[in-house]
Amino acid sequence: SRAILAPKDKSPRSLALGPPPLVQPKPDSLAEGMPWVWKGGPKGFGKGGFGGGKGYGKGYGGGRGYSSRPQPLPEGFEVNPTTVFTGTVITYYKFQGYGFITPDQKGAIPGDKVFVFWKNINSTDRFPSLLKDAQVQFTVSVVERRGVTTLQAENICNIGGTPIAVQDEVDQKKTFVGGQNLRYTGTLKFFSPKQGFGYIKIDPGFQYDKEGVPEEIRVEQQEMNCGGGNPDTAENLQVEFGIWVTQKGVFKGYNVTLPGGVPLPQAVPEA
Repeated sequence: SRAILAPKDKSPRSLALGPPPLVQPKPDSLAEGMPWVWKGGPKGFGKGGFGGGKGYGKGYGGGRGYSSRPQPLPEGFEVNPTTVFTGTVITYYKFQGYGFITPDQKGAIPGDKVFVFWKNINSTDRFPSLLKDAQVQFTVSVVERRGVTTLQAENICNIGGTPIAVQDEVDQKKTFVGGQNLRYTGTLKFFSPKQGFGYIKIDPGFQYDKEGVPEEIRVEQQEMNCGGGNPDTAENLQVEFGIWVTQKGVFKGYNVTLPGGVPLPQAVPEA
């Protein structure tokens, strides 16, 4: 196969880099309400530009909003924040960053269902997430959400206490251009948190082991490596990345970071 070369006038060191370190997200204080919401910006990219589109479908903030009313705590219900529960993820909306867990201990939690927010997932993934039907352990805490006193899952991890690592399993099923650890360089033309994607212009001069790699490739939110956080709005940012190919033959950005494997800037949650 053909050798994969560095771009002209650029150090080949970037291609010898291993995968960037996956930064453990730092525990946050109780996440109030919903994830951060990006309020839009200049138009001009894709359909409707940065500020267009319908956001995350049924997700928080950017789209139609999370419409289900939180389960209020019964009067007099007491919570021991040190009690560890086990349970099953009954649903998780990856791009919206929330879901629900049903505990194995029936009757221990009102409604036998508890809300989970991405910030409270103990994960080594670049974009913390849960898989439906996964077995997990967690604690609970009392929070105010949308004006309702309710429960929220905290310290979500694998049963036994190890961090959740979903993306490694997903990555093993991907087909890569030049291999999973090969890094390319380019410019992130834009990334829109509201729309959940952006586009990268690849630096000229690369040769590939697959035909048809375009000059610009799309990157999805889950491939924006922010060290366990949500990505911020970006425009004309120098980045490095891998390239993977979907089953339909579409080339996309993989594990996008700043040069040198430094995590991308995280979005600042709204106060």
